[in-house]
Amino acid sequence: MARAGKTFIELLQTCRQSSFVDFRLDGATVRDLSLTSVGQLLRNNLRTASNQLGSGSSNSNAVPLYSGSSNRNVLENLDMVQRANGNKVPKLPIGLLVEEARTNQLVSLGDGFALQLPETLELHTTYLLPPAMGSQFLYQLQRQRKIWWMRWSVDPGRYFISDMRRDEADQGRTTAVSICARFLDRSEHAQMVELERLELSEGERVGERQAAIVRAGHNLDRAVLAILMDALECAASEQCVKIHRKIAPYKCGIVCAGEDATDANVRNNLIELSKHLTYVLRAANLPVHESFSFEQASPALDRLDQIGIPYALLLSAGTLRTGLLQLRSRDTTLSETIHLSDLPHYLERIINA
Repeated sequence: MARAGKTFIELLQTCRQSSFVDFRLDGATVRDLSLTSVGQLLRNNLRTASNQLGSGSSNSNAVPLYSGSSNRNVLENLDMVQRANGNKVPKLPIGLLVEEARTNQLVSLGDGFALQLPETLELHTTYLLPPAMGSQFLYQLQRQRKIWWMRWSVDPGRYFISDMRRDEADQGRTTAVSICARFLDRSEHAQMVELERLELSEGERVGERQAAIVRAGHNLDRAVLAILMDALECAASEQCVKIHRKIAPYKCGIVCAGEDATDANVRNNLIELSKHLTYVLRAANLPVHESFSFEQASPALDRLDQIGIPYALLLSAGTLRTGLLQLRSRDTTLSETIHLSDLPHYLERIINA
């Protein structure tokens, strides 16, 4: 895999050479984006994380969030929520989460660049609020969404909130703001990519009620590419993709010491132990990369690093005798000794820290 370059096109080419995505570059347009199996897992994890965010303000003033349908308008979705809640009229504020599948979508990707997607998914959240809450809610939401993007980043400082804009064609009733990321910020090829757009429409009528409406939306496939560009631009080595541990496709991999491969009994016992650990960790909702091999640790760890796996379990013949193994961190390349009995609780704790 090539190192991230000094131009935006070179950064995109580095993404294409990774284990996550494939596409073709047509001038300044990324076409026919497809995701590998690990890319699909990253996409699914981002989707889950976005859907779990769920609240537009602080925990003390959380907004109830309901799933809606892209085939219905806001009023129809509210009627659906009302029927699901015993025909009780939902009180404001309320949020509607909608996933919209789209085809042949052209998405902005920086100044002069675009992402052409044959199939894609847009994630939208619509908040209906008492009219007096609109402006303050938009302010809180934009800060929350910026923090959400920063959370997954190797370089959180690249994310920022754009200046607010008013839609004069709408008589100034619609205010928009974007969450953006800067790439190659210290070079002449710096690019600003808009990742998410938030809009406030004031004085809207929803059935018999007056409401302020805040809409937030982003493209899931562009989000995957942005996370990957962030990880690769910041990479100190072409062998390491530092996807955040909470959205990484796999949480750990298993490597068996190559010097133990010549002893058939030890080899078989390590295979059985690896299968057992895989079962235990997956039962704890900690995805484990399926393959493990008997070889020198370095090339095996390089392969795990290339697909963003944050932790590796290093097993040896000594593990069978003492129950001790090495837990190696992708980000620091350091290992610590832990006992088999501490899994999966210890791994779960450091991943969710």
